[in-house]
Amino acid sequence: MASTLELLRQMVPPPRIDDCRRVLCVQPHPDDTDIGAGATVARLARLGAEVHYLTVTDGSAGALDPGLDRTRLTALRRQEQEQAARILGVRELRWLDYPDAGDYSEYRVRLDVIRAIRELRPDLLLTVDPWTPYESHPDHLICGRAVAAAALLHGFASVGNADAAVDRGAQPRPLVAIAFYHTAHPNQYVAVDEEDWRRKWEAVACHRSQLDLATLESYRLYFDTRAREHGQAVGVARAEAFKVLPVALLHCVAEAMYL
Repeated sequence: MASTLELLRQMVPPPRIDDCRRVLCVQPHPDDTDIGAGATVARLARLGAEVHYLTVTDGSAGALDPGLDRTRLTALRRQEQEQAARILGVRELRWLDYPDAGDYSEYRVRLDVIRAIRELRPDLLLTVDPWTPYESHPDHLICGRAVAAAALLHGFASVGNADAAVDRGAQPRPLVAIAFYHTAHPNQYVAVDEEDWRRKWEAVACHRSQLDLATLESYRLYFDTRAREHGQAVGVARAEAFKVLPVALLHCVAEAMYL
């Protein structure tokens, strides 16, 4: 008899990220997806996928230059993300502008993500893993949980933003899975080539308000080492790692952590 894990893998196999053609990346701050999955984003765009970014906060909580006020920093971080997105091939940027490291509702973020799902009709959501052990940034926790809940609930027409035009469009749609980066429990590795990797770091380097040269180099060393270790899992030079779960496994499935 098949084990429970084997049965789940047969019943609801996760899609390959490479096969997804419309991807919505929801990030807590400008730069998070570039750092956590930038090479995968570059690869998806190169393969013809349509990639959208939705950024939850305004990114105004911190900068290398203490003289920047929050309004100026918000504008600068938008410009940096726009520049990075062009390098990676991102189709569109959307902004929610909740206060970075501030007081805002996970519930409201969930509704905003549901609206974006209904409008963009992605087949994959990509976001931070809020269940990574010791993850302590509240924006990452709110974002990851809100996106997972939105993935689960977006198809219920009674759950929405009180926006009749959008909510009337709620219907069965092609969203099949969510992929978490910065995860402690990866189950899928995306092979990235030298050009994908180069574009990732060119994009990350755009976030100059956050990263001085020493920090950028330490990030590059850490993520390159990790990518090479992940690459060994699939027999390539480098790979980025994700926890990919079909939407059907986001509720009442105790074994999801082990898949």
